[in-house]
Amino acid sequence: MKTTVDIVLLPFYVLIVIAGVLGNALFIIVVRKHRSMHTTTNYLLTNVAVSDIISLVFCVPGIALRFFEHPSGSLGSFLCKFITMHHVAGIALLVSGLTLTLISAERYNALLQPAMRLHLKLEKRRVFIAICLIWGFAIAFVLPLFIEQKYVDEVEACHMDWNNSVSRVYWALLATVVGVSLSIMSFCYFQIVKALYFQNILPANCSSSEQDIKDKQKIITILITVTVLFFVCFLPFIIISAINISTESVSYKLSYFLVYTSCCVNPVVYIFQSTKYRAGLKDLWRGSPAQRRQRSLES
Repeated sequence: MKTTVDIVLLPFYVLIVIAGVLGNALFIIVVRKHRSMHTTTNYLLTNVAVSDIISLVFCVPGIALRFFEHPSGSLGSFLCKFITMHHVAGIALLVSGLTLTLISAERYNALLQPAMRLHLKLEKRRVFIAICLIWGFAIAFVLPLFIEQKYVDEVEACHMDWNNSVSRVYWALLATVVGVSLSIMSFCYFQIVKALYFQNILPANCSSSEQDIKDKQKIITILITVTVLFFVCFLPFIIISAINISTESVSYKLSYFLVYTSCCVNPVVYIFQSTKYRAGLKDLWRGSPAQRRQRSLES
């Protein structure tokens, strides 16, 4: 059922979907084409980009359904599970949060615990295993919502047959996952920032030239910015969902819009703060050497 808020937010949804899909796709392409960007951190950020694209793609039909009468019966229940209630986006957002947590722990080990890094280093194979485990956990966590969600003709809406105690336990578990992730990231980045920016200290066996420290500072600045923006956009929705505010309320709809906004901001951060990414975009725009020669001959 559409409301004035839905009508007002529609053009902004269109804008963030287009910008988010395009921006994240460009980041994936740049990382894939440039070997200098084939790093553990960029592989994990690529996973975040993939999850953001999935969130935005599934956002479109979910928002469009608000402007039409929701189907009932089996089709209505199917749409409730996969489209209307945005459970697929829920999986993708959980993946983004867990991946950002893993990035913070990986950077902490790489920069401040090089001895542990020998045992815990995320090489390419381990990165892909970690990504698969994150997706597996996220799917398993959201699976109960897929199972229980259905369209109920009596109330003409999507509904879950959960009693209050089960619902409280589920959202408490989600809050715990978010809280643990926030704690890990806060600890890791606090220690990294203290070492790089204030104490200017790195382990003896870690490269610590002035330029190297500046490069590490840039990377950490990007990661902290991406992480803070994600949680600033995501936490209002967690809070509103936990206190069980109606899904038709203005606050709920605005918090949901803010969640999807988080899916399009990362490429903007990369453009402004990453020299390598800007260089990669320029190379992508110019094309391969062969293409540049071809254009030169044609001109």
